[in-house]
Amino acid sequence: MVDIQVLLLQQLGDAAVFVRSAAASTVADPKQLLVLFPQLPRKLSKEPLRAGRLEHQGALVDLDGWRRCDAGAFLLLAGGTSDTVLWDLYEHGDLEERAMLLRSLALLPITPATVRLLGEVQRTNMVLHLEAAVCDSNLLARALGQHGFGPAEANRLLLKLAFLDLPLHRSFGAEQLANAELSRMLQDLATEREAAGRSVWRDTWRLIGRAPTAGSVARLVGGIEHGDDGVRLAAAEGLLSLGRKDLQPFAKERLAREPRAEIQAVLQRYCGGPTSAA
Repeated sequence: MVDIQVLLLQQLGDAAVFVRSAAASTVADPKQLLVLFPQLPRKLSKEPLRAGRLEHQGALVDLDGWRRCDAGAFLLLAGGTSDTVLWDLYEHGDLEERAMLLRSLALLPITPATVRLLGEVQRTNMVLHLEAAVCDSNLLARALGQHGFGPAEANRLLLKLAFLDLPLHRSFGAEQLANAELSRMLQDLATEREAAGRSVWRDTWRLIGRAPTAGSVARLVGGIEHGDDGVRLAAAEGLLSLGRKDLQPFAKERLAREPRAEIQAVLQRYCGGPTSAA
C-alpha cells in the first residue's frame, strides 16, 4: 500500500522541507495552522501536481486534479485536526484557502465537519469550490450515509453539478447515487433550461436512465435524436442502463442513421448485439 504522505512529500521535492517544518509546528501548537495554511500557495505554488489516481483507506482521488498547494494542505491536516479548526480555516479563509481545504477532505476521515462543509459548498455557485469538494474524488459517494448527509443532501449537490455544468464522471461513483427524486429534479431543471433556450446538462440522460421517473422515457428516446453528439451518447447510455426491450425499435431506427462510432457501439449493445447501421 502506498503511503500517501510519503508520496506527496516526494512530489513536492525541495518544498517538502517547508511542509515538514510546518507540520511539526502545527503539532506543537495547533494555532500555527491558521498562520501557516495561508502561506501554502506562495511557498509551494499552484502548479498542477500530476501524481495520478490512487486509493487511500476507501478514498479514491485523482491527484492530477490537485495542485502543489493542495497537497501541502492535506499534509498539514493529516496529522489530526479538530472539526473546530477545520471550520475556522474555512470560515476565515480566502477563495484559495477554502479550495485547498475542500480538496483535502477527499483524503481525510469523514467527520461532522465534512458534512458541514459539503453543505456550505451546496449553497454556493463558486465553481472552484464545488470542483474542489466533489470532483476528482469519491468524497460525495463516501459521505452518503453519514449523519446529516443523506440522499436529499447528495441530490442537491448533484443538482449543483448540473447547474454549473460539471461532468458527472469527475465525481467518482456518483452515478450509483441515482434515484427517482434526483431524476425529477434534473428533468425540471432541463425543462427550465430548454424553455430559456439554454443547453441541458448532458449527464441528465445518464442519470435518469438509472432511476426513471415520469417523463424519463420520452426524454431518453428523444435524446438519441438530439443534434448534439454528447447528448445522443448520454441518452444511449441512459437507455442501456434502463434496459427496457420495448424501446429497442427506437434505438434500432436511430442506429441505422447514427454517424458516430462511439454512439453506434452503445446502441448496438442496447439492442442486444452487433446490428448493421447501413
